[in-house]
Amino acid sequence: MSNFAIFTDSSSNLSSEQLKEYGIADSLPMHIYINDVEYLVDRDWKQFTPKEYYDIVRSGARFTSSQVSAAEYEEAFRKALEEGLDVLSLSCCNALSGSVLESIAAKEKLQKEFPDRKIYCVDTYNCCYSLAMMVIEAAKKRDAGMSIDDVHRWVLDSRAYFNEAGTVENLTYLRNAGRVSASAAFFGGLFSVKPMIVYDETGHNVAIEKVRGRKTSLERSAEFVRDYADIDANNNVCIAHADCEEDAKFVGEKIQSFFPDKKIHFHYGVVNMGVGSSVGPGTIILGFYGNPKIRELNK
Repeated sequence: MSNFAIFTDSSSNLSSEQLKEYGIADSLPMHIYINDVEYLVDRDWKQFTPKEYYDIVRSGARFTSSQVSAAEYEEAFRKALEEGLDVLSLSCCNALSGSVLESIAAKEKLQKEFPDRKIYCVDTYNCCYSLAMMVIEAAKKRDAGMSIDDVHRWVLDSRAYFNEAGTVENLTYLRNAGRVSASAAFFGGLFSVKPMIVYDETGHNVAIEKVRGRKTSLERSAEFVRDYADIDANNNVCIAHADCEEDAKFVGEKIQSFFPDKKIHFHYGVVNMGVGSSVGPGTIILGFYGNPKIRELNK
């Protein structure tokens, strides 16, 4: 029986079914505001269907978001600690969200109450499905008998190997989120320029190149998996889409064509509400395990 609980946040894209399957204690929901009305990011899409949500994004509604609070982390951690469990919390990268800092604040308060318990709060340098893959692997290692200290060390040593690459359909949403300038968004839309985006060493989204046209951007996304994934070490490739399922399937087929002699396990899902409002409809995000050199492409 495990002696520590694993937590993450809703940016991981994990569903309630997956949390149960892998014995993950909780995926704490971030907060999103649509025209000043507050919602919790819904990991199971019960408040809106993906189509309904992304149609709201398309309509030009005003979106803001906020991280999981220290009080919310404290409440979740306390339940595990009172049950005699240690805590390992794997958060969205601090480059994109302040949630990990909130988890650390909760830890510092609770550590005084539970001095004999171990509480680790980690900036994973990841988000979305690359974060989900890391959380699932951590749970598998725990269930195989690894201690919390060893799993924590593995996370720190391995977080740069879980990666993402992808593209967006429209630069407007990145402009609204402060990711690109207004002029870049205007001329990008005018000339059908699509940015190719990866993580850097600490999880910032960086546009490393630009391509012309939607199909080219989808093909180029698949090529990042071809060039940087280690399918022999981990044959899972996760594809998150923002209301563009057919495009996601196209990318998956393209990836498989690069590895004709290998069986790749594809997992398809929808970009979660919090991330989706920033990147916009038509976004494709690929999560995979592989060469950390992909994080240095912006240099």
